[in-house]
Amino acid sequence: MASPFVWFDVIGSDRSATSRFLADTFGWQQNNIGSMTLQADGDHGPFAGICDAMDNVSGWIPYVEVDDLVDEARKAQSNGAVILAEQLDGPAGTATFIRDPGGSVMALWKRGAAA
Repeated sequence: MASPFVWFDVIGSDRSATSRFLADTFGWQQNNIGSMTLQADGDHGPFAGICDAMDNVSGWIPYVEVDDLVDEARKAQSNGAVILAEQLDGPAGTATFIRDPGGSVMALWKRGAAA
């Protein structure tokens, strides 16, 4: 199976400062689409977004694509994860943010319309 990691967001308090830093440091192209700033490297499509601050979530957040968002969130919670935000609709799908038992944050993501 291909890697289930399909996207990354960086969430912080100053989206424009982060955008400038990543462009200046790594040469990543920045495209502000309003709700986020997309990041791309050369001719490849975007691979990450820079997003505004979010309660209980900050830093680089990996997105794991799942087939059933509700079931996977329930399974993660039964295995010790804490649900931080549920079923947030974005431009390409719906995400639920969790904190694993070790303290790391990730998003479970369902492609397309709301779960």
